[in-house]
Amino acid sequence: MKKSLVPSLIMVAIGAFILYWASTHSPKAGVGKMIQNELSGSYTMSEPWFYASLVLGTVIAVVGLMRTFKALK
Repeated sequence: MKKSLVPSLIMVAIGAFILYWASTHSPKAGVGKMIQNELSGSYTMSEPWFYASLVLGTVIAVVGLMRTFKALK
């Protein structure tokens, strides 16, 4: 495996995790999910932080994918 391939795959994994994490703490969740989050000690993000997390996760994942494809050339 090439040296530059490992960091780019890690970036893809981090971006995917941020997207997953943001989707599980969405302010657009239904009432049942919000109640479940409150009872389990979790929380719901505010809309600005939710969208910032989505943008950040997407950017990290896309840059990681671009670096992966570049490393494979």
